[in-house]
Amino acid sequence: MRLARSLAWTGFVLFFGSMYFGAEHTGTFLLPALHVLAPVTGLHAHELHALLRKAAHFTEFAVLAVLWFQALAGRRRALAASWIALAICLACAVADEAHQSRLPNRTASARDVVIDASGAVVALSVMCRRWQRRDAHARSFPSPLPYAEAA
Repeated sequence: MRLARSLAWTGFVLFFGSMYFGAEHTGTFLLPALHVLAPVTGLHAHELHALLRKAAHFTEFAVLAVLWFQALAGRRRALAASWIALAICLACAVADEAHQSRLPNRTASARDVVIDASGAVVALSVMCRRWQRRDAHARSFPSPLPYAEAA
């Protein structure tokens, strides 16, 4: 199930890199929403729109990293799962930008790959930390089963 979620989200991320989600397309619904939510001038609305798009890059790759970590961590150590999840995220980010370089209304950006990678690294750092705490907690409170069997 976890692998299926990871693969589905990977497809979702790559679909968002399609021609349907370029700045001019997302601007048609985000810019009017920004004007309603916060009465800002045109220039500020475009800056907010750009910021929201970059935040979306960060967030979607953070989620992608967490899903791949969860899919992989059950069979591997947390650090190994993190490195593999990061490699998958980086491959996805590069593939997404390479695809966008061939679309008429999109442009490839190394900055977006860095933003994507940053989202993945932050999420994986949090996941590894939580995983280590969970393992430390499990070691400090061993299961009572061995003692129950001895009795």
